[in-house]
Amino acid sequence: MQSKFFVYLLISTIACFIWQKESLAVDAEALAKKVLCRTCLAKIYVSQRKIPEATAQYTELLKLTPGDAAIHFEFASLLAHNDKPDLAAVQYKAAAKLKPNVAEYQAGLGYALMCSKNYEEAVAAYSKACNLGGKYQTQLQNAQQYQAQQKLLDQYKAKLQTKEQNDD
Repeated sequence: MQSKFFVYLLISTIACFIWQKESLAVDAEALAKKVLCRTCLAKIYVSQRKIPEATAQYTELLKLTPGDAAIHFEFASLLAHNDKPDLAAVQYKAAAKLKPNVAEYQAGLGYALMCSKNYEEAVAAYSKACNLGGKYQTQLQNAQQYQAQQKLLDQYKAKLQTKEQNDD
């Protein structure tokens, strides 16, 4: 049943693309239809785990609506959950810049930064998410602990390097 729905949705979306290619008008209604088609395709590809195709659809969506924070956020989530935290951080930053008062966008950025081992910026992002009323205290505490451990590790490495230089 679900596969029939996806086939129907895919055929409808393809028909929408064909119709849109014939009309080069850039009016609001045409843009809305293009965005709807791309959004449907992206979600279909995500549900079918076709990540490269979903990525292509989100890239095209962002060309159509670069100021849509929700699309940046959805794309970032896709990237983050497919082991591309650096690319996800770029999209989360865009979403957070467009809508700085949305706690979920700040927390998403914190997640991607944690995955990238950028603990200092992750702490800042989670702090902002908490300040906006989000319930991300646990994530903030984890980021702070990782940041403290990273500082200790950096200090240890610096001492070790100094000792090695003195031994030479």
